[in-house]
Amino acid sequence: MHRVENREKLVGVIALYVGVLVLTLTALGNRQESQDEVAAATYTAEFKRADGLHQGAPVRLAGVNIGRVGDVRLDQRYQAIMTLILNQNIPLPDDTAAIIETDGVFGSKYIELQPGGSEDLLESGGRIAYTQDSVIIEELISKIVQQAKAAAKASDKAKAETQNENPS
Repeated sequence: MHRVENREKLVGVIALYVGVLVLTLTALGNRQESQDEVAAATYTAEFKRADGLHQGAPVRLAGVNIGRVGDVRLDQRYQAIMTLILNQNIPLPDDTAAIIETDGVFGSKYIELQPGGSEDLLESGGRIAYTQDSVIIEELISKIVQQAKAAAKASDKAKAETQNENPS
């Protein structure tokens, strides 16, 4: 009996190590920069909040990966400055928007480019002026809970007033 327990523990430990190894390699593979990728164009974008966005994160247009985030830094006003490196020379209107999105509910962050309707084009090295910051799920949930509490409180108050008007 003791021998079977030791074997089960050993299998469990090995499975745990293999799981950790797979997760680690997956994370490193997702962040690894491709050496053969050539920058066709670069742009900068300024965000007030860039939570969860990291160097190497994808840059997408219409859901298609067209580049990556090359550099992430703070300026003097504590704004997050992202350098977007595109591996395709795609003409972008000068009113293009850069939006920080999330892959699914709890997925990784990426930047989605949404071209505007301007006739003028951004030149490589230019700045994307229209940006939308990262949405923080915890803050969103907190707002929903606060609104639900306020609605429940208002409902309870309305019920109490109705009962006072119509005593049974």
